[in-house]
Parts: sequence; structure tokens; C-alpha cells
Amino acid sequence: KFEEMQRFAAALCLLACLASPVSSFAPTSILPSAALRSRGVAAVARSGQVAHGVRRVAMEGGVGRSSIDVLDAVTSGIASMFRPTSAFVSGYRAQLDQSYKNTFDLPLREFSESLPTNRPQKTLELYEFEACPFCRKVREAITMLDIDVIVYPCPKDGVRYRGDVVSRGGKAQFPYLVDSNTGFEAYESDDIVRYLFQTYGDGIVPLELAAGPLTTASVALASALRRGKGGKAESNLPPPPPQPVTLWSFEGSPFCRVVRERMTELELPHKIITVARGSSKREALKEMAGIVQVPYLEDPNTGIRWLETADILSYLDRTYGPGAEPVGAATAEPWIDDMPTVSVQAELVDPLDANTPLNEEDISPSDY
Repeated sequence: KFEEMQRFAAALCLLACLASPVSSFAPTSILPSAALRSRGVAAVARSGQVAHGVRRVAMEGGVGRSSIDVLDAVTSGIASMFRPTSAFVSGYRAQLDQSYKNTFDLPLREFSESLPTNRPQKTLELYEFEACPFCRKVREAITMLDIDVIVYPCPKDGVRYRGDVVSRGGKAQFPYLVDSNTGFEAYESDDIVRYLFQTYGDGIVPLELAAGPLTTASVALASALRRGKGGKAESNLPPPPPQPVTLWSFEGSPFCRVVRERMTELELPHKIITVARGSSKREALKEMAGIVQVPYLEDPNTGIRWLETADILSYLDRTYGPGAEPVGAATAEPWIDDMPTVSVQAELVDPLDANTPLNEEDISPSDY
């Protein structure tokens, strides 16, 4: 189809442009300066909407990991090239518009001609693991449909959520999707993809997800390039946090993939907010974070927000890695500011004399 060929060509052009920011992965020795490494974090810090920890990163040029293995960068980037359309929403279009500035201050308006058609009221739940090629097909469909999803990682040797899938469906097979909006629960990636496009799309599964053996071969090759990353659970992990962490991400990003792989290995539940090219949520990300850059991590359990892939990985290892202390509900206090405040005015009518003993019969149920 001509339109699908156009989208495929646009994806290749985008990947060529994305080749330049490999500095997020590169070792310190090939980075121009710490200032460039922390440029994205500094932009977030200037927005005034981030936790104190991110401000400190912006001033010090990053903490924890200052680099990611170059091989990780290369293989993750190549994996994205095998599935380039997973960087765009379904119905993606780009138009020059001199009256409009996008998130990169370019006169280019990116949007979807077909979304949203029907948005889920309740967040979908996906049991999967990053290294699984069949799970990748479902994640691509979720990205293309611009749907948010809560992921419960189920890697090999995982002990947290694999049992839940067995209880629900009778076997440990992945992916497994749960949609509480319709009552749909299913294995089989093709069935899940078809359901997603019929329910939240235009009903037509795009060619890149419907090419049968060719689709399976390309997603399998993309997963094989990652050498099993995101396929096996770590041991000696702390208990899961009270709330899932939130990751602004999309399937085609090589930077986000590395973070999702680590979350899988840590069996860390997380909510994916999909922000592929053409997503209207990219504007919301810029308004909140001060910059459109992914991955972007929010942790409601600690109140911390992070940009920069290396710093996110370091934070995840320190907070949720092997031997880490459990993260309890008490650590979520910084997010109390996000809760609604209720003002109450009361007047005490006919108060009892302070010297008069208070008997139980003096209090009615309405006094409580």
C-alpha cells in the first residue's frame, strides 16, 4: 500500500536522525562534556516541576551511571531499525505549518488522522517480558494505537506475576492481555493485536503487524539482537513497590528499550504512557517536563522524576535492584502535594461545659 510505504520511508528517515543522540549511551570518554550529558535534565530542572534529586543532577552533570555500554546502544538501535514503524502512531501524518511550532520548535505539525477513535476508560494490563518477540508485536500495536498500559513483567524465573497468569488463563504463556473495560482476556499475540485494532482503532491491522511469517521473523530478529536482555529475572529482589512506576516511552525508541529491559529483569510493575511520533501526549510531556525526551521516569513511591537513560538505570538499580531496601508507602510523601485539598468550616453548637463529665449517651452516631 502506498500510504504504508510512505510511513515506512518516513520511519527510516527518522531513525537516521535519531542516530546522533547516541551520546546518551556513550561512555564518558567520547562525550563532549558533562554539560551536554545533563542538558535534558537541566531543561527539566528549569521547569520547576521536578524533585530535588533532578535539580542536583542538573547541577552536577549526572549521578550514578555516566554511560551505557556502546554495544547496548548499537544493538538496541539496530533492533529499532528492523521494526521502524513502531515509532509512529497509527494514521501518522506530518504537515508543514508556518503558524505552528512543534516540541522541537520546527514548523511541523505531527498528528494522527485516525486516532483517537475509542479510548479505554480503564488502563489495560499486559503480562509480558521484553525479550519475547510475540510480546513485542503487542507492544507495537499499543504504541501505534497510542494506548497506555500497565505492564506486569513476567521474565523467566520470575516469581511475582507469572502465577497470576496461570491463575487467570491456566498456563504460563505470554503475552497475556487483560482489558477490564470489555472483560477481554487472552493469550496469542495475533488475537490480541486484532482485538486492539478492532476495539481501539479502525478495525484494520496494519501490514507491518499482519504479514504473518515475515512479521514474526522480523520481531524475532529484533529481539535476538538484544542477546536475551529483559528475559530473565534477577534474584534477591526487594518486595514490589506499593504503586507502579510510570515510564513515558514508545516501543521504537532504543533508549526506552534499555530501561524497559531492566524493569523486566527487576520484575518492576510499570505504567507505560505512550508518546510515539504523532501522539498528542507529547505536548503534555513537554508541558510537564519542560522537554520532549524519552525515556522519562516518574516514581510515585519516592517522588523522584528522571530523564537520561543512564541515570534512570542507576536509580532503578539502587532503589529496586538486588539487595535494595523495600520501598514502602511512607516514602511517597513528596507526592502528597498532588492530592486534592478540602477546606472544612465547622461551628460548635451548644458545647458541653468543660467541667461536665462526658457520658456515652451524650453522643449520638451523627457526632462521629
